Amino acid sequence: MQPEGERRLFLSSFTFFKRFFTVSAVNIDLKARERKLISPAQRGVGLALIVAGLLVILVGLFGYLAGDWQIAPLSWMTDQVFIAREVATSTGTRVNGAFDMNGEESGVHVYYAALSGADESTLNVEEFDIGETKKALKSGSLQFPATKERMTAVIAEDAPVTLDNGETVTKSVKFPGAGSSKYRSLKMTVEGPCTLRVYAMSSLAEHARRMVLYNSLNGAEIDSAMAPAYSPADTLAPVTLQIPAAGTFYLSVRGDYPIAPVSAIMNYAVMILLLGLVLVLNGVMLRIQRWERMKDLFFVEPALLLFLLFVYYPVIDLIRISFTNMSVLTTGKQDFVGWANFEWMFKGAGKRYFWESLKITGIYMFWEVFITLVGGMLLALLFNRMTRAFNTMRAIVFMPKYIAVSTSAVVFQWILYSTIAQGIGQSEGILNYALSLFGIQGPHWLIDANTALSGILILTGWRVVGYAMMIYLSAMKGISQDYYEAAAIDGADGVQRFRFITVPLLAPTTLFLFVTTFIASMKVFQSVDVMTGGGPGTSTNVMVQWIYNLTFLDFHTARGAAVSLVFFVILLVCTAATMRFSNRNVSYDA
Repeated sequence: MQPEGERRLFLSSFTFFKRFFTVSAVNIDLKARERKLISPAQRGVGLALIVAGLLVILVGLFGYLAGDWQIAPLSWMTDQVFIAREVATSTGTRVNGAFDMNGEESGVHVYYAALSGADESTLNVEEFDIGETKKALKSGSLQFPATKERMTAVIAEDAPVTLDNGETVTKSVKFPGAGSSKYRSLKMTVEGPCTLRVYAMSSLAEHARRMVLYNSLNGAEIDSAMAPAYSPADTLAPVTLQIPAAGTFYLSVRGDYPIAPVSAIMNYAVMILLLGLVLVLNGVMLRIQRWERMKDLFFVEPALLLFLLFVYYPVIDLIRISFTNMSVLTTGKQDFVGWANFEWMFKGAGKRYFWESLKITGIYMFWEVFITLVGGMLLALLFNRMTRAFNTMRAIVFMPKYIAVSTSAVVFQWILYSTIAQGIGQSEGILNYALSLFGIQGPHWLIDANTALSGILILTGWRVVGYAMMIYLSAMKGISQDYYEAAAIDGADGVQRFRFITVPLLAPTTLFLFVTTFIASMKVFQSVDVMTGGGPGTSTNVMVQWIYNLTFLDFHTARGAAVSLVFFVILLVCTAATMRFSNRNVSYDA
């Protein structure tokens, strides 16, 4: 016979599993009955939404991999899109042109061009040297334009090409097949209607390539002609294009498929992905629950979408950027550089600045937390009186919290010794002037590396102690007076009551203020940026200020992203450690 304890354990376990499976069976039965009430039309709509959502997801995934990640198998396409974007940016027009589906290097070879009509000009490539040059290749009104980034290349042909006028040519300028680029084209400025004759040939053996004459001002297509496929056995005849009026025009290669739609998909890939996910989610829910229950999902979806778009996606994109060479000046393709940005930060030239900035941020954080907790608690004890006078004083102390940080920082530049104060003829600042009335020589607050951080902390203390005071006051009002009365009967004085009653019972409030102040102080930026900009030297170069300077002043966006990512991990670890410590050591029972 089994012992009594084992028998009871067996019976309780049997009862638990019996109830669990019974409840599960009931739930499954209720869900099955509910699904039977769903109409076939609703199921059909759900299936259509799922199919449409999957298609949209594929389009968004294609745009995301091509545009943001720029994966190698799609480089033939992304290269052409980025070139078209650069052209649009330089000319102030929309992205135009068309894809060459055979890749960027499949274009047109131009040997000779001639203008007749209002302008008479000829350009023979044979007259130029082989190789790259930063200068435009020019002859009369015709030229192959060039920039430092887009150099003109005169190349040698594999075999001589015979023109229909009997001339044999061995050199050419190649137009890559990449949309309507001004800097990969033949440019002409004419004073009236002209006819353009061009000896050109496709670089593809079996495919003729379309050449389009564009208006330089608005990118409009004026005329087009086909450059014939490569055929060394035949003589090459010219193609003719008509220029209708005076102006600047350029002849470039055009592909077969428009660039603009693909560029738009690459730009809005994340939103397209989210739209596809929403369609799939709604389709699945329509197939498993009645229409009456869908209204709850519809109310939640907008908030969920905003959360995904503005919280999670920026973090994911920050990770991606940190592995590239992205710059705020970059308008074209970004290259993935692996761990180079992190190696720069931990092993290279950025190592010293990283640890220095982290140290300055830690010092600032310590003093802001100290001022907030100690100053707020002492002010709460001082103003813990429910009288009209004390209410007015509390309001005055709390008021700085409502003043914008940038506004406060500008005012404190006048109060403290700063270059701005010097610019208006106030050499020492208002605070130092007041100190001088008592024979005290104040420090050069914001322009001395030894006191600049202290000057910023003066502003910080002025802003934060009032808020901490109000939080502590509200917590103190929740402490029962019975504790204090019992302690007074036992002979405890005011200091003992504060130490053994007030402080322990305010521990949850102190933890709240510590965590919020810790995070805010580690992310301090606005006051530092306005008052010192991280200077003098690097004495106030806190972490966020350094990230800002890297990104927007030094134009190293990828390095700024790498520092931001490491800083995010540091904040996450510190906050998690604080919360774990609080769960073990802080009592929430009053």
